[in-house]
Amino acid sequence: MPATDLHHLAIKTHDVDATVEFYNEIIGSHSVKRPNFNFPGAWLQFGETMIHLYGGDAAKNKAGGHDQGSAAIDHIALSARGFDEMRKTIEERNLNWRQFDIPSFNLWQLFVHDPNGVLVELNFDTTQEPDGSKGPDDSNRYDPGNF
Repeated sequence: MPATDLHHLAIKTHDVDATVEFYNEIIGSHSVKRPNFNFPGAWLQFGETMIHLYGGDAAKNKAGGHDQGSAAIDHIALSARGFDEMRKTIEERNLNWRQFDIPSFNLWQLFVHDPNGVLVELNFDTTQEPDGSKGPDDSNRYDPGNF
């Protein structure tokens, strides 16, 4: 039987609270009940998919430090709505971000790093955006080799 969906992804973080704030307040997830594991963390829900956060010793690498970025995973991509509002929120938080559009796929994109350096790609279906939405302009264009 084939896999049917992405259940969750896990992010190791040195700052659980900052990571929860980023995903809940900026990206739009919400915290859900998590088992009482013997390490700090959080579970965040997006539709049917979750992000599991590992903190404390569970988040450390073999050398005892905390890794940054996405390692072998280049980025995570999430479906989103409200491109203009999301860009405004990201700008108000003074986060480093980029934008892109793929007209042939009716797709607008925003790219931003979470507090752990994980690249988050937000995909907006232009046919589902509110009337009057502006979408990406020619500034701050995403270049995979330079972000």
